[in-house]
Amino acid sequence: MKPDDIVLLGVKASVLAISKTDGKIIWSAALASGMGLGFVTVLSDGRHVFAHTHGKLHCLDFATGRVLWTNELSGYGYGLASLCIPGGATAPDAAMVRQIYAEQEQASAGSTGSAHST
Repeated sequence: MKPDDIVLLGVKASVLAISKTDGKIIWSAALASGMGLGFVTVLSDGRHVFAHTHGKLHCLDFATGRVLWTNELSGYGYGLASLCIPGGATAPDAAMVRQIYAEQEQASAGSTGSAHST
C-alpha cells in the first residue's frame, strides 16, 4: 500500500485508512479514549500515522494501523492539538489555522461595535 493510494480519516477517537480507488476501509484503529473531545488530529510521514485525541498522542503503523506507542501527555490537558513533522507537513494546515484566527478576530471586532439608538 502506497501513501498516495489512501486517505486517512480521524473521527470519533479512531483513525481509518480508506482506499482512494474504491472507498473501502483498509484498516481502522480505535484509540484509547478518555476526557476531552473525540476529535482526532492526524498526520503521516508515509511510514507512521500520528494521531492526537483525548489528550493523548498515538503512533500507528501506516500499513496495518497497529498502535505502536501512546504518550499520555500528562499535564497538557485534553484540547485540540496541532501536529507537525519538521521540514514537512502540519495538521491542521498552517494556512488554515491562520485563516481561522483571522476569521475569529474579524468576528470579535464586529461584535464589539457600539449599538445606536433612534
